[in-house]
Amino acid sequence: MICPHCNFDNYAGEEVCERCLHDLTQIDTTPRPKNEVHRSLIEDPVSKLAPPPYAPCRPQETILSAAHLMKKSRVGCVIVEENRIPLGIFTERDMLMKVIGRSVDPNQATVRQFMTSPVEAVRASDSLAYVLNKMSIGGYRHVPIVDDAGHVSGVISVRTILRYLANQLS
Repeated sequence: MICPHCNFDNYAGEEVCERCLHDLTQIDTTPRPKNEVHRSLIEDPVSKLAPPPYAPCRPQETILSAAHLMKKSRVGCVIVEENRIPLGIFTERDMLMKVIGRSVDPNQATVRQFMTSPVEAVRASDSLAYVLNKMSIGGYRHVPIVDDAGHVSGVISVRTILRYLANQLS
């Protein structure tokens, strides 16, 4: 934190400037947007992106049927759910890392066996910065969006966020 009195660069969270002992507790440290993209990250909710419809899947579906559904829907994941409550997520990456190259019969193996569960979810009101942080920490490329009842309403992907931010630049 930069002291407004002497411009000394103090450690974040310091209450008093190390150099001049100026009180730093009253300084507003709320991030200020530097440009339109930065503003979008801080202020825009997930709902502003209008995520495309998601591909729901039952836990007993086979890996092969889930792969066909992803291809047909042109999405990178299916949300494994019962009564719109997410039980897990099965992604292209799950297929590559957990199924391909192993002695797994995609006609017999079920999504439940290879899905990522429990699934992390976000709300439509969450900021893009919050969602990206959650994705970064968890190593996720796709995160379901849930309503107040916990029902899935969509999926947000890194690609969707990048497209949105790229549009902010043009």
